[in-house]
Amino acid sequence: MAIVCSYDPEEAARAVGRIIGSRRLEIERRWLQRVQDHVAQAQAVEPTHLRDAIPDYLTALARLLTERGTKAVSSGAEAWTTIARGHAITRVRIGFDIDQLVHEFIALRRVIREVADEDGVPAAVADLVVADLFDAAVAESVRSYVAARDYETRRVQAENVAFLTHELRNPLTTAAQAAAVLRLRAAPSQVHALDALDRGHRRLSELIDGVLDAERVEAGQVEPHEAEIGERDLLDAATEAARRVAEARGLALEVHGVADRRLRLDPDLTRSAIQNLVDNAVKYTDAGRIEVAVEDRDTTWTVHVRDACHGLSPEELRTIFEPFRRGSTKKRGTGLGLAIARRAIAAQGGSIHAESPGPEGCHFWITLPKS
Repeated sequence: MAIVCSYDPEEAARAVGRIIGSRRLEIERRWLQRVQDHVAQAQAVEPTHLRDAIPDYLTALARLLTERGTKAVSSGAEAWTTIARGHAITRVRIGFDIDQLVHEFIALRRVIREVADEDGVPAAVADLVVADLFDAAVAESVRSYVAARDYETRRVQAENVAFLTHELRNPLTTAAQAAAVLRLRAAPSQVHALDALDRGHRRLSELIDGVLDAERVEAGQVEPHEAEIGERDLLDAATEAARRVAEARGLALEVHGVADRRLRLDPDLTRSAIQNLVDNAVKYTDAGRIEVAVEDRDTTWTVHVRDACHGLSPEELRTIFEPFRRGSTKKRGTGLGLAIARRAIAAQGGSIHAESPGPEGCHFWITLPKS
């Protein structure tokens, strides 16, 4: 058994590694008892689920310290934190809160100190040896725990919204069919009312689709499917509806920089994102023009959308891509289009930005990496 009488960092690190390797089962047993005592009042958890990655933690820690000594932190932290990442996700699944997660690391660190002290390495020295590695593991675990918890929350929320929208569709479909039957027998004086009813049905259907799409992308349930598409075809499809609206309102919609390039991306997600930007630009521009410009570079492909709206404040620019967050405009809208666009572009590894450089006009742009 290695005995360290004086503090030599290199020898202490390797000695602690050897102790962890030789007494791993004892460390695991003591740790499991302490954690069980801590969580017993809160919930019942099977020892197998509770133990989870601890054997892998100890094996990795022993190997890092024994083989690399004081260099373990700089050269081996990735292997250690990778285990921490997976461990945190398991804790979300079994219902642990962050306090319980952190307590696990504190308990393990204390047990290692005690066992090392029993084998001749002073507890304070052993604690210095493992401190940085444990700090890295705790930080990574907390980050992963929060991400996994938020993802799970979004997933459940998306399922609830999907159920709700499905239930809304049934009476909406019935009402639309009933309106169609009434139209067959309607007197000329009743047509105007039926037209308003049809517009209301379409509006409700659009709202349901928008909420469902937003929840799906927020829950990470959208995966990109790359395919090759012509740049001109993509831009034509993305601006077709907005062009008709712009013409009806006397606005100029100009598209520049489009070439006969072939792009490899997700056509549906990209078209949806561009269409949302252009539709918004037309909706919030009362007079003037909307410009759509393509910028092709060596590694990226960017689409710019500039309009002549009333402008956005710094606070609005910070929140404009969040679901149900809208600017100060009084025009109708759900606040979902830009949120959907953001997720559609992020799912492909791209980015979306906005600026309002003056009292009037906004500039939105999306950038996608070339495959």
